Amino acid sequence: MSISADLFPASRLRLLPLCLALVACASGGVDEPPLFTGSPVTGAEDEGGDEDPGGDEDPGDGDGDGDGDGDGDPGCGDGVISGSEFCDGDELSGETCVTMGFDVGQLSCLPDCSGFDVSGCASDSCGNGFVEGAEVCDGTDLDGANCNSEGFDGGLLACTESCSSYDTSGCELDSCGNGSVDDGEICDGVNLNGANCASQGFSAGVLACLPNCDGYDVGGCESDTCGNGLIDGDETCDGTNLNGQSCGSSGFGRGTLQCNNNCSGYDFSECNDGNCCAPKATSGCQVSFVQNCVCAEDMFCCMTAWDQTCVDIAIAQCFGQC
Repeated sequence: MSISADLFPASRLRLLPLCLALVACASGGVDEPPLFTGSPVTGAEDEGGDEDPGGDEDPGDGDGDGDGDGDGDPGCGDGVISGSEFCDGDELSGETCVTMGFDVGQLSCLPDCSGFDVSGCASDSCGNGFVEGAEVCDGTDLDGANCNSEGFDGGLLACTESCSSYDTSGCELDSCGNGSVDDGEICDGVNLNGANCASQGFSAGVLACLPNCDGYDVGGCESDTCGNGLIDGDETCDGTNLNGQSCGSSGFGRGTLQCNNNCSGYDFSECNDGNCCAPKATSGCQVSFVQNCVCAEDMFCCMTAWDQTCVDIAIAQCFGQC
């Protein structure tokens, strides 16, 4: 199955293609940088960049993105880096979120092995409202990007809470909804451009299109091996086997991380932002994104004490999960 970006909750992680030059500078060791991207569902990595979006005669070629363009490496998915691949499944060629210029999180490989998915990474400076280091955006600072620059016709672009990608859920395509896969679209309504759960790496189930036509919703897909407690193929986790991850490693303060029903990503519903959620006599809190965001509003919270006002700001303005 395709590696999902469900490494953060949906409110924290959606994304489309990121700026290559920015991440290349952060990684420092890639002469020809791969594409870095991420999305809570699969397929968005080809948005706007395919010169033949659905118009070819061989849809659903099984290259992992479901667009029928045959752009995937033929060895992609075997867990061995070969040919033009930058990574393959869990084999990341020694790269981590840290080597990509971030401070914490879980790096993963794109479904077509053409680059890394940094949507599960986060920066300690994320939340202060300024794009720094490997960050793609930070709060309202979108580094000059908008829905149009991301291949849409209009709408409101936002930044994910990890600062590693854009949230395009508020962007719109004028052609989305007409049932035809037009330029910039991955799918449109029931027109999945030849893709199905199998082409996305699953065994069975019902694939759907996202409301804004920029990717697939794999929530209805199933895997034959999911549930055996072993991380097989491109599974992110399986049952209680969380592949070494926890709420803490995913950017939360504490709580119980769970695997979702089809093993394609994590369920963060039982995670929380720890001591950011309760008043205390000391300043700051344990989740850097929430702390930076709150202190940008009220420096008292980082200089004197984390009182109830700080907690209220965390919940109301800074996406605090309490």
